[in-house]
Amino acid sequence: MYEEYIKSERTPAGKVLEHILRKAKITQKQLSNKTGVYPQRISELIKGTRDFTIQQSIAIEKALGIGIEGYFYKIQANYEVYAYLTEKELTRHPDLSKFGMALFWDTRLEKINWIKNKEWVIQRVFEYGNRQEIEEIIRFYGKETIQTVLRNIHSEWKKETRERNFKEFV
Repeated sequence: MYEEYIKSERTPAGKVLEHILRKAKITQKQLSNKTGVYPQRISELIKGTRDFTIQQSIAIEKALGIGIEGYFYKIQANYEVYAYLTEKELTRHPDLSKFGMALFWDTRLEKINWIKNKEWVIQRVFEYGNRQEIEEIIRFYGKETIQTVLRNIHSEWKKETRERNFKEFV
């Protein structure tokens, strides 16, 4: 039952604890009484303002009947690795000055993860972008990546525009 959360790298350990407590109908005060962990500390763990120690993780998992040693500590580590890598990826991006605001009308340029969302970005640029935007995307990802991504788009939406831009620029 609890194994599913270990694989969830995008969810902080405190949120997992909060969810488990809610499902089990256990209050933070009750958990504190079972574990000897101060109620304020449990609140801080749930809010993410304090990290789990190994000792806290083990005490809480025992109180909740979770048979995975270091459960919350492992979830926390997975999340920290994910957050670190995501932060690093956000520093890798094309020259944002080459893009007009209209191209990415539904999001902020500086919030785009250009690595994880490359398929969406390439498709958007080849469907709606101008010459400068298309050339910058080709420079950033490389022609080979662009070709691979565009070949794997099966949507009919703006297909003619994508194909025309593909022929002209790639």
